[in-house]
Amino acid sequence: MLACSLNALGIDFRRPVPEFHSWLLSKTGAIRCFQAVEIPGDFCEAFGVAVEQTGEFLILVFLGIVGACVGSFLNVVAYRLPRECMSIVRPRSRCTQCSAWISWRDNLPLLSWLLLRGRCRNCRTRISLRYPLVELTTAAWFAGAAWFLGGAQLLRGIPEQGALWLHFAVMTLIFCVLLVLALIDWDYRILPDQLTIGGMIVGPLLAFAAPEVQHGKMLLHVAGNGVWAVRTDAALNGLLGMALGAGVLWLVGWIGSRIWKRDAMGLGDVKMIGAMGAVLGLWVFLALVVASISGALVGVIRMAVRKDHQIPFGPFLALGMLMVMIAGPQILDLWLGLARVE
Repeated sequence: MLACSLNALGIDFRRPVPEFHSWLLSKTGAIRCFQAVEIPGDFCEAFGVAVEQTGEFLILVFLGIVGACVGSFLNVVAYRLPRECMSIVRPRSRCTQCSAWISWRDNLPLLSWLLLRGRCRNCRTRISLRYPLVELTTAAWFAGAAWFLGGAQLLRGIPEQGALWLHFAVMTLIFCVLLVLALIDWDYRILPDQLTIGGMIVGPLLAFAAPEVQHGKMLLHVAGNGVWAVRTDAALNGLLGMALGAGVLWLVGWIGSRIWKRDAMGLGDVKMIGAMGAVLGLWVFLALVVASISGALVGVIRMAVRKDHQIPFGPFLALGMLMVMIAGPQILDLWLGLARVE
């Protein structure tokens, strides 16, 4: 804050100080005479708050722009990854209808879609609304995650707030992977092994980097006390959550296939829940509950509207993980409260 900074220099903002006169005269040769003016402390505090809020707003806007650019790339990944013959890096994007190359000016997140009015510049084919929605959603997540973690605290820099920035990086990485999985599963009813098995491998490392995603409630406590012990416990709980989550969902699918005489659960869902458990630990079961409830509600609505009872489970698993990652304890308290009422 401004007043605190001046106090650190030995200058009292609130009353005339001879040292302040000398310092100002030494720095400003044009001033020959100066009489200190008393500045109220409330004004200094309000000015400092305004500067802090402005900085917070700017960093949220910047992260939102970065998120929109990342969302544009996620659209490419969701389109190309299921097509195993295509690289997610090269070649550059082209129109899916006329195959015309898309120039940089037509590939600006959100802005280009608006300027082109949602149509290809070359063939005028309509561009799906999903592209700008993915970019907007990713931008909102980047800015929202930063605000959720404290906003202005991130301004203090990586050295002072390294753990906070690491938590932010883990949250955004998980969101990006879940979004791509949800889009691919919705379109093709598949969950690529590159993301699910990759998540099972990397998940414990993410839990180690940001144990806050497990909300400080872990079943296994074997590493003792201290920051590194908490990180180690989070990774171990991630391994346990991966094994139990994937095992339970596989068992449910096996029982369902015996009852209905057909596949009741794809192995892609099993591997995805395993990847989720690798990060969340035993919180993965709460995510599974949230996914099951939301999936059932959407399924009922879809059956009433379209007479179609087959919907992918991946998007709802992604939703469940995001909700638990943000508000797991609150959801658990709500669930337990409803259970007590009943």
